[in-house]
Amino acid sequence: MAIALMTIALPAAAQNSHCATLPVNVQVEARGPDNVIPAQLTPRGITCPRGFTSESVGPITRCRQPGSVRLENREPRRDCYAALGLGPVRSPPSQNRPAANCPGQPTLTSIVALRGRNVGWQDITLTAPQASGLTVEHLRAIGGRTPPAEDPQRQDCFAFDCRLVRLTFRPTTPARVDLTLATPGGGASPVNIAVNSEAACPAR
Repeated sequence: MAIALMTIALPAAAQNSHCATLPVNVQVEARGPDNVIPAQLTPRGITCPRGFTSESVGPITRCRQPGSVRLENREPRRDCYAALGLGPVRSPPSQNRPAANCPGQPTLTSIVALRGRNVGWQDITLTAPQASGLTVEHLRAIGGRTPPAEDPQRQDCFAFDCRLVRLTFRPTTPARVDLTLATPGGGASPVNIAVNSEAACPAR
């Protein structure tokens, strides 16, 4: 009996930036400045008070006591996102959007690779204004029956500098829409990506 083998497209594992693995809130030790005083000359010689250690700097002997330790709150994930750096991101070529007078109010879709620093990480959001009528879908399936144009690996599109997306345009979509690339919590400065389009009716 012949056994048919089916090649299945697999979704890529969620590729978050390294910032996503860091804790949100932690307490860390912060040490104050050391207390340094001159050594004391006593009948037993040059000594330091209890809790101090002696150290020699040239001909001078002084006493050092470590600074006091206190706990401070830190937000390492937020700080990481703030330092991550987004873009610049190149705008895609001009696309087609359905004209308002096209029969049946159709939609038009385009697949584009957005390229720029840190643009493709799963935890970095890419959004279009809700009123624009433009839908943005992140394409992540690889291999199997995934069409080559929709396979990020085949398109040399990897998360550290590329995001493969499907853009769906509607008759209400304006000629220019600014997509927003942002980190969670607004850690890094957001980046706007201009998507320009020209009105056309889909070929039948």
